[in-house]
Amino acid sequence: MEHFVEIIKALAWPVAVIWMSFIFRAEVRALLSRVSTFKYKDVEASFGQSLEKAESEARNIKSPVKTNGSESESSQIEQLLRISEVSPRAAVVEAWTLIETAAMKNGLVMGGVIKRTNPKMILSRLEESGKFSPESINLLNELRQIRNKASHLPDFAVTQSDAERYLELAVKGAAVISAAKS
Repeated sequence: MEHFVEIIKALAWPVAVIWMSFIFRAEVRALLSRVSTFKYKDVEASFGQSLEKAESEARNIKSPVKTNGSESESSQIEQLLRISEVSPRAAVVEAWTLIETAAMKNGLVMGGVIKRTNPKMILSRLEESGKFSPESINLLNELRQIRNKASHLPDFAVTQSDAERYLELAVKGAAVISAAKS
């Protein structure tokens, strides 16, 4: 009888956790979607899933003809790489400026006196122009969503390698916008 009681004691918490997870599965799923990094012993999951989706979109995009980037663009990329060493999250947020700069140079701005952009407007203008493939739009939308998470979620954590991957994708997104100049 003692062994039976010990088995019940050992199984009580795991069964309760599984049962509660089943009952609140929608809430647990929503909570887990907000977690950007999870680490338990040797297992680690990160916001890399979003990056993988963006990278798969980027693979489907025909690479624009490479032009020699200006010295200021190269220095900006180098600066972003240095930022990623100190604060990968800040590097993700700042990397979006490459896309905004390309959009401004391409005339995708709003406002008469003070030219400005916003991420959603950039995407809608790109779609309206008809110059961009659905893959390009999807890539930029994925990058926008990742940037929004980095900007607005307090529990969002990014590794340096993920920030560098994001930077590569942002450079490609900016190149796609720049290549479509009229």
